[in-house]
Amino acid sequence: MRKFASRGLGLFLCCATLINAQSLLTPEEAVRVALKNNYSLSLSRDQTAEATVNRQSGIGPFLPGASASVNTSGALIDTVTHVTTVGASINWQIFDGFQSYHSYQRLKSTEKAAELQERFTIETTVESVLNGYYAVVLQKQLLTAIRELTGVAEDQAKLAQAKAEVGSGSHLDQLQAVATLNQDSSSLLSQEISLRQAKIQLNQLLARDPAMEFETIDSIPVENSLPVATWKNSLGYNNTSILQANAQRNAIASGLSQARGIWWPSLSAGIGYSTTPSALNSGGTPAKSGTTYNVNLTVPLFDKLQAHQAVGDAKLELKQGETRLKLTEQNVRAEFEQDEQKYQSGLRQVDLETRNLEVAKLQAEAASERYKAGATTALEFRDAQRILLDARSRLINARQNTLQAELALKRLAGVMVRGEEK
Repeated sequence: MRKFASRGLGLFLCCATLINAQSLLTPEEAVRVALKNNYSLSLSRDQTAEATVNRQSGIGPFLPGASASVNTSGALIDTVTHVTTVGASINWQIFDGFQSYHSYQRLKSTEKAAELQERFTIETTVESVLNGYYAVVLQKQLLTAIRELTGVAEDQAKLAQAKAEVGSGSHLDQLQAVATLNQDSSSLLSQEISLRQAKIQLNQLLARDPAMEFETIDSIPVENSLPVATWKNSLGYNNTSILQANAQRNAIASGLSQARGIWWPSLSAGIGYSTTPSALNSGGTPAKSGTTYNVNLTVPLFDKLQAHQAVGDAKLELKQGETRLKLTEQNVRAEFEQDEQKYQSGLRQVDLETRNLEVAKLQAEAASERYKAGATTALEFRDAQRILLDARSRLINARQNTLQAELALKRLAGVMVRGEEK
């Protein structure tokens, strides 16, 4: 039994040395690494960049088009005589039923929706990383609590052995103390595995080596006075999902206006210049040049119902977009209500478990004093230590659950990434 105690102490010192040698990963650093390396966020940024390029290209129809040409013609039999004409022209679409305008507005709304999708990805990434980070802290705190319990069991086993050696204790008490120590040691090993798995999951979120070692802070912070009522009233203006659904609906509305523009007449104009330079033609070809212009007015009369179909499809798509917007608003408000209840209940539970922990500490201290004085049994002493461990575990989990609700509320309120660099 002494050998087991010696090995346990050596393992504890080894672990402590390893922790000191590991680099400290703060929550802010974890978020920074995730925003830099996360693959989902990288894809979302690429989609935003693509939407920006499309929007920038959407200004093209408003600009005139220019072209230059060289044309050579002649008879197939007479290879000497040929005519070469050099020309340049500028054409401009003056009016197209506002199709270009609404197309550009659609591209702007699509770009806005892509930017909001990127913001949503950032928010969910930050939330996942912080939840993953504090999941590691939770497992770390549980490991500390179990390690303390194991240390108490180790002291209890030593005391039981000492009593048995001097004849003041029974061999049964010694065996019970060893069994308790073995049970706690097994729980300690299981908790070390849980901590390692939580670290692997966090490393995965940070897109780095799953085996990378790091150390975290020791506490789970909880904010007690979030402006929940203010956030709830401004969900329609700040929630990313609602804003994105609204941007998508606006893009569809612009698409409907663009489709209706097919029914309007279109007007275009152009100017051109051409010449047949003598240097490029045979001697018999007279040199001539001139400037021409053209104005073209097109009035659609019948297009085989293609415009009617495009407008009908756009109307149906707009109706679906409005329905998706209302559904998104409903889901967001319901989710916010649920997380608000979790947050408020969590605060009350944290307060209650904090008081319970203080009582459990006093009970454990009193049981320890009575056990050392021989006024209580090992079983009663063990129960007091178990009550203390359970109280610590409940408080740790209550703080973690409250923090999860807090992060969810911040994401829904659109304040998760304020101050973060995209």
